[in-house]
Amino acid sequence: MAKSRSEIDKEMMYRKIMPSAAKKGGNVVTGADESAVTMETGAAGLMGNIPPVPTAASMAKAIRRPAVSIPVKEEQNMVLVNLMEELVISKLDATLDRFNCCKCDKCKKDIAALALNRLKPHYVVMNEQDDERRRKNEEMFASEVTSALIQAILMVKKEPRH
Repeated sequence: MAKSRSEIDKEMMYRKIMPSAAKKGGNVVTGADESAVTMETGAAGLMGNIPPVPTAASMAKAIRRPAVSIPVKEEQNMVLVNLMEELVISKLDATLDRFNCCKCDKCKKDIAALALNRLKPHYVVMNEQDDERRRKNEEMFASEVTSALIQAILMVKKEPRH
């Protein structure tokens, strides 16, 4: 009996997916024949001796190591800061003054959100009073922040949400 094109395609795909099963029996098992083979030989008959798949818990247990403690001097007033967020907020009013744009709270927040979405976040841990480091970072990222703010201002100015 001639096989249809779809049956041939199924057989070819099965041979590619399960090459060991196709070699063992010589014939490719498809359709209703597959359930008969599974009942007779069990699932292991087609698969051979495959080790069990490790679970996440067993993998975590295998790689768990004792904690290493590094002596670190505790600093007071250390904070995690996204420098880009600080720079956008600090430059927002000055940049808005250069454009004829609405300065309501909603527009300011929209502008800040649009600008921050354009900028790559830059997180650092620093003292709250570390003004010198803030100045250096402001100089380093000033042009990026100003550019993102200008683009955001133009978008909000074009289509304000109020």
